[in-house]
Amino acid sequence: MTTYLNPLDSAFLILENEGAAMRIGAVLELDDDGVLDASARFAQIRHNIAERLHEIPVLTKRVVRAPFDLAWPILVEDQSFDLDRHLVRVALPSPGTPAQFDALIADYFSRPLSPERPLWQMLVIEGLASGRCALALKIHHALADGVSGAETFANLFDISPDVRPPLARDPSEDPAEVATPFGLVWSNLRRLVATPSAVLDVASSWIGRVEEVARAIVRFVLSRARRAASGQPSIFDARRSSLNAAPGVDKAYHRHQAALADVKRAAKSRGASVTDFVVASVGGALARFLNERGEQLKRDLIAFVPINVRPEGESDQLGNQISGMLVRLHTDVTDREERLSRVSRDAKATVGEQRRLRAKIFMDVPRLLGPALVSWGGRVIGTLGLFNYLPPMANLMISSVPGPPLPLWVSGRRVRSASPVGPLFASFALNVTVLGFEENLEFGLLGCARQLHDLARLRDLVAEEVAWYVANTPAV
Repeated sequence: MTTYLNPLDSAFLILENEGAAMRIGAVLELDDDGVLDASARFAQIRHNIAERLHEIPVLTKRVVRAPFDLAWPILVEDQSFDLDRHLVRVALPSPGTPAQFDALIADYFSRPLSPERPLWQMLVIEGLASGRCALALKIHHALADGVSGAETFANLFDISPDVRPPLARDPSEDPAEVATPFGLVWSNLRRLVATPSAVLDVASSWIGRVEEVARAIVRFVLSRARRAASGQPSIFDARRSSLNAAPGVDKAYHRHQAALADVKRAAKSRGASVTDFVVASVGGALARFLNERGEQLKRDLIAFVPINVRPEGESDQLGNQISGMLVRLHTDVTDREERLSRVSRDAKATVGEQRRLRAKIFMDVPRLLGPALVSWGGRVIGTLGLFNYLPPMANLMISSVPGPPLPLWVSGRRVRSASPVGPLFASFALNVTVLGFEENLEFGLLGCARQLHDLARLRDLVAEEVAWYVANTPAV
């Protein structure tokens, strides 16, 4: 069956280039049951995934793009789907240290997903010094955001050590209406010929979206004073730093783990949320990191924070339903307690504002421009490297992804850690994504290796900032 990607999902796909690869994912470490050898373990994992593929239709669908992007892309069933192209077994060289593991993950997320196949891949990684094996999963952002991605892949997991049998297959799946690039263009032309009134409907809808975008711009201009009073920055406030550049192909990746109970206690005792705690910790680490580099900040660093605006009960729907807001990191404040207090105060002053606006502006702009113009604009920006020169909207991305409410197992092995991986795009050379998983708060730092060759040092500084807040938690 043909599935049409919405304009926002399509824009993620069309605007992608080698460096700004719109991929998200997770890195999972599994307990070793000590029963099966590595080959038998991989065979078992592969068997269980193969048995459940029909439960997750998007995993066997490939993207079809029209010539010159004259129409929005679609998803169709991949008739030559081969699981072994998507599930790959690898091993770390001895001794399998955490640094070697992170280097492998960095290389994995530097490699593109083939546009000829469904846009996902999973590694089964062996040889960890801990004796565990790991899974690394990446999927294109066009197919899922953090929330729907978790729901999409939930069927690969179990909620107990018992491996559940696969669900019954649905034989009523309709064949794809369109399966080739030219067929996609021809299908759209036939639709217009068959229903001439559709042209008027498209024109009317386009005019409506122009009005919506125009109103959004007017609201933005008129609300600058209110945002300044509330502490919310505008898209003109960020100043370029070494964190800002069009990301290159090579990536760096590092993880950090903190006890979630300690983080919650440290945040709550100060009247802050866990997200506030993360923002303040990252802000403090970045201030020290850039200072060690000898970089003097001209203004406070600003983070772009994605917001899930998916209606309740629709977390299993494919695609992206996200908005976002800009957040000051208060890197100009040296006192840690004061920094967290200001971050928390800013969050309380702006709570709900972006969520009420929902993702409409994000959806309307690509729909208004159309696929061909979005594609052309993306090529011009990428070819000229304009993100290396244009004023940045923000200095980095900080994202918080909700974790599963229950422990998870994969083929009878408990998932012991789950580190998230966010995307790099535009002028963002750094993405910090956090995930609450079981007893830990998991940090995943992905950076452009050219801009952030010393990302491990930033990871260590984040760990120090987190540890300071936890160690100095006020008595309740």
